[in-house]
Amino acid sequence: MFCPHCGKEVSEGQIFCQHCGARLAEAAFHSPLSETVPIGGGREQTPWEDREARGFFGGLFKTLNESLFRPSEFFKKMAVTGGLTDPLLFALIIGMVGLMSSYFWQIALKSAMQSMLPGMQAAAGQRLFQGIGMTILAFLSPFLIIIGLFISSGILHVFLMMVKGARNGFEATFRVVAYGYSANIFLVVPFCGGLLAGVWALILYIIGLREAHETTGGKAALAVFLPVIVCCGLIMITVALFMGAVAASLGTVMEMQK
Repeated sequence: MFCPHCGKEVSEGQIFCQHCGARLAEAAFHSPLSETVPIGGGREQTPWEDREARGFFGGLFKTLNESLFRPSEFFKKMAVTGGLTDPLLFALIIGMVGLMSSYFWQIALKSAMQSMLPGMQAAAGQRLFQGIGMTILAFLSPFLIIIGLFISSGILHVFLMMVKGARNGFEATFRVVAYGYSANIFLVVPFCGGLLAGVWALILYIIGLREAHETTGGKAALAVFLPVIVCCGLIMITVALFMGAVAASLGTVMEMQK
């Protein structure tokens, strides 16, 4: 049997769900073979979270397709509770595919340029270094993706609360960011993949926050762009201070030379 609130499997005869704590005594349970598992409030599990019925690749590709090309519908019906594990795993898989593809294209492009231009042939040591670098990247990337997920979700949620657009908890924001990682699949496209992934991820975050928190598009857009604006402002201030310090140092040196 399955809890209608969080969609997790529970034992027969339980009064409360051991996963979300919801009361089950009068709840109607749903078969795992059904197309989707209702969560409550018109929301349901994503295909990826229902992969026991759909299969691993079926749930993965359907979630990828819906989140990329029908984001408004996808995030509107996405459950805002149900745990962080499944969304995190989805983001980890797509993020790793995107990062490895991006690194592969960088190496391929560099190799192509070295073969076309004289004097740019890579030494054996350089090729070995590239191989070691890709191995290290493959090892560290999962940890970087997980850390990035929590940091970006936390920042977005704080700014969403600042603009009074957070109607649900941190988990809703985390799930939006995790499923918004589907944009990283564009990194498999050479040359323009990074730009496509970055722009599409921002669009998915705005739509996702709007639908998951049932807020306005303006508040969702502010929550997404305010961190970017703040970061750009801090960078500009840092550069200005650095240039000022350099100018002052040069002025001091010139005066000493006089």
